[in-house]
Amino acid sequence: MKKQYLLMIILFLIGTFSYGQDRVIEGTVVSASDGLPLIGATVVKKGSTSGVTTDLDGKFKLSISQPEILVVSFIGFAEKEVAVNPGQSGPLTISLEEDITKLNEVVVSGLASSVKRSNLGNAVATVSSEELTGMTNQPTMDNALYGKVTGVNITQSSGAPGGGIAMRLRGVTSITGNNQPLFIIDGVYVSNAEIPSGLRNASGANSGNEENASNRIADLAPSDIENIEILKGPSAAAIYGARANAGVVIITTKRGKRGETRVKVSQDLGFNTIQRYMGIGDRPWTPSLVAETFGDGEVTAYNAAINGRGLVDYEEELYGETGLISDTRVSVTGGDEKTKFFIGGSLRDENGIVKNTGYQRASVRANIDHQLTDRIKFTTSSNFVNSFTQRGFTGNENEGGLSLGYNLVYTRPWDNLFPDEFGNYPDNPNAAGNMLLVRDQAINDENINRYIQGASLDINLYETDQSFLKFKWNGGFDTYNLETYVYVPEYHQAQRGLQNGFIGVGKNSIFNTNNQGFLVWDNYLSGGSLQLTSQVGYTYITFSRDLVYNQATQLIPAQTTLSQSGTQELDQTLQDVREFGYFAQQEVNFEDKIIATLGIRADKSTLNTDQNKLYYFPKASLALNIANYPFWSVDAINQLKVRAAYGETGSSARFGSLFTSFDPVNIGGSPGVSISSLRGSDNLVPETAAEFETGLDMGLLDNKLSFTATYYNRTVNDLILERQLQPSTGFSREIINLADLVNRGIELSMNAQPVQNENFIWNSTTNFWLNRSEVTRLDVPPFAPAGSAFGVGLGTPFIEEGQPVTQLKGRIDGEVVTVGDAEPDFQMSFFNNLTFFKNFDFSFLVHVKQGGENINLTTFLSDLAGLSGDLDEPSGQERTSNPNTDRYLEDASYMRLREIALYYRMPDNILSVFNGTINKIKIGASGRNLWTVTPYSGYDPEVSTKGGTGLSTGLDVNPFPSSKQVYFHVELEF
Repeated sequence: MKKQYLLMIILFLIGTFSYGQDRVIEGTVVSASDGLPLIGATVVKKGSTSGVTTDLDGKFKLSISQPEILVVSFIGFAEKEVAVNPGQSGPLTISLEEDITKLNEVVVSGLASSVKRSNLGNAVATVSSEELTGMTNQPTMDNALYGKVTGVNITQSSGAPGGGIAMRLRGVTSITGNNQPLFIIDGVYVSNAEIPSGLRNASGANSGNEENASNRIADLAPSDIENIEILKGPSAAAIYGARANAGVVIITTKRGKRGETRVKVSQDLGFNTIQRYMGIGDRPWTPSLVAETFGDGEVTAYNAAINGRGLVDYEEELYGETGLISDTRVSVTGGDEKTKFFIGGSLRDENGIVKNTGYQRASVRANIDHQLTDRIKFTTSSNFVNSFTQRGFTGNENEGGLSLGYNLVYTRPWDNLFPDEFGNYPDNPNAAGNMLLVRDQAINDENINRYIQGASLDINLYETDQSFLKFKWNGGFDTYNLETYVYVPEYHQAQRGLQNGFIGVGKNSIFNTNNQGFLVWDNYLSGGSLQLTSQVGYTYITFSRDLVYNQATQLIPAQTTLSQSGTQELDQTLQDVREFGYFAQQEVNFEDKIIATLGIRADKSTLNTDQNKLYYFPKASLALNIANYPFWSVDAINQLKVRAAYGETGSSARFGSLFTSFDPVNIGGSPGVSISSLRGSDNLVPETAAEFETGLDMGLLDNKLSFTATYYNRTVNDLILERQLQPSTGFSREIINLADLVNRGIELSMNAQPVQNENFIWNSTTNFWLNRSEVTRLDVPPFAPAGSAFGVGLGTPFIEEGQPVTQLKGRIDGEVVTVGDAEPDFQMSFFNNLTFFKNFDFSFLVHVKQGGENINLTTFLSDLAGLSGDLDEPSGQERTSNPNTDRYLEDASYMRLREIALYYRMPDNILSVFNGTINKIKIGASGRNLWTVTPYSGYDPEVSTKGGTGLSTGLDVNPFPSSKQVYFHVELEF
């Protein structure tokens, strides 16, 4: 009996001894849907920094000395906790479910740290590569975001291929300054400038922001993007300081993964067609109607056309092309434990719906990740882009006779504008130019060569099971040369006897750099229940612009170069900006129950009056995960989080606002300068925004249903405006801080997975958002912002204290009154993805915008010309008999089928015939903007004649019409 007791004691001691020793736990992490291994999944001991990642077979090994909880995570999958102990035997198999709610998605919380979405104190929107381009081919990144993110308003300034998009996050943030967010690609601050081609100088009839130039974020190939994070307001973007007043868009491109080398080839073929025609010239013409409208003298020309060529639908002649689209993409990805790589190339060739318009973009990317040592990791991101764009001539350009749309609305269907047998184009008898000559022989081109280089260095300085200290550096540069070329032949009717031909050549060089360094310390206290993440660092940013513009008139016949001219002019603009900032941030996480963040950014800039003065931008947030507390007992609700956040950001004055410039003059051939009539200010302060945000996040039924609600209140102070001065000052205007405004809004999102079984999976997302603005201070009389429209007679945005910043003023019975508001009442989107029998994927996105008015001056001009198709109908008669501004103010509501797609993925039994050569074959068809319901009579309710800056949204003057697109897709993976 004693021997038995002795044996039991020995066994107990052996067990106790082995329990205190390190034991290696082995396991495999797989996807629950198909059982395939997940390469690069993270396995970490809960409450510590100690962990590993899975290898090429999804396997891992981890040493433990006591019972532990392993936290297993992988991008796109729900996090899972697994209990282990040293005494257990056999390898583990850990299955992860796909995470449709994104609760475990990691998003940016600082400049060098990240946090799970379930712990966020802000509403940070994310868009994955699948959401961005998984349904259909997207010409540009910003085009791809339409309707996919709450709080984001996107408007086209032109339907021409190659860009022309304005993006606003949570309303207007500046009246005269920048309203576009800061774009960061792989840590590089990139330019999204719109640089005019000088087209306006061919007539002097319009301004630079009406030239509908491309916006430069269009250079980024959407297929390169892995993920986009959108910080919509100061409460989330405060850590980015004086560049973040309009929000921040953080773009991460695709990177390599450990595993065998994979080659993916994708080919898309499609075509562009016009979304809708306005019916210009479609009146039911008869000799009597012609005489009534234009006089008896016009009947002869009408009869001659009827008996000859016939009436011509010039709207269809201009915009009726079927533009072919080809998009070819190749990528190679792979790597091992030391080095991972992604190398990709794409070539897009898109023809427009107008002859001689189109867009070609060639992009090459190489992203490399290399583990130099166990403690040092180095990454690079390299992207070269060459693009060539034929923009055409559209928009508000009247006197020079160049705008296709402007001349279209005055051209009668019986006018003959076609060339004769010798190629000579006749003059337009009823407009300033023959738009067919302009389409066929005038040139408005852009050519860009761009290189974006990013790099980062991560150094693990110190590490224990409970603490982790690292240094992180990243930076890079964005440089491009943009060449523009405009040519109008000397025989164009509006050129003869005046400029006698025009050439404009732009040579524009941009070089931006940024670098930033951080120290990040992760520390676990109280047995791992309290996590502290501290970071401090600096940023240094430079922006340089060298814009050279040459123009020539009085051309020698048939010559197309600057030197072959009688008159030449040169203009150069140089800009150089330097900015430096410091920041610090502290995050506290108590058992994923209470998560608090406190941070501050301090910036100085050469754009400020005192270049050495620091402006401070604080931030704070708090999230309470109520469902993580022990008292929570509602099984149906597995996540319940309340959150609140506050933050401040800034926006410095535009370059040149601090000083009074000299204007060049030339008198009698002697060059000189004169003092500008605009007086600079030496006491400007940056525009600043402060935002309070609060919200609620819920997950129900094991996250099969999730809901997010956010309310925000953002005030923008010290808006920089111009005001009139007394002539006795020697100046006509000056720049000064004069106004404040506020934006308030609501954002709602619901994600559901109503059905999930072996043969049918249905994911659905519904978004709703609205914004309301108000000018709360205005230290000058109410006014129409310069360059935003054409005055109160035709309707204009109007700045007035106590009113929305987006209000529209016009004349009603001789009185200047509010006639509308460009801000939508609300927007909604409805996205659905359905998978049938594992191999068929059907998706669609419907986008709704309710309310918001447009000033439709295209219809106004067509009415003046007597050519609107509905003039004989009651609506047209009522419009033309109304002398007030509201006759061409229209509701811009719409419901649009943004995207729709059907794909088929070849099953394994079919792929087996290729003997492992081809791992994946996917074919499909998709469409963009195929269907729109709207009361708006123009080409597209999404319109912005004045470009992407200022308050120009909703102004419609003869734009390049928007198109709808259909694609056919083939994708192979080897």
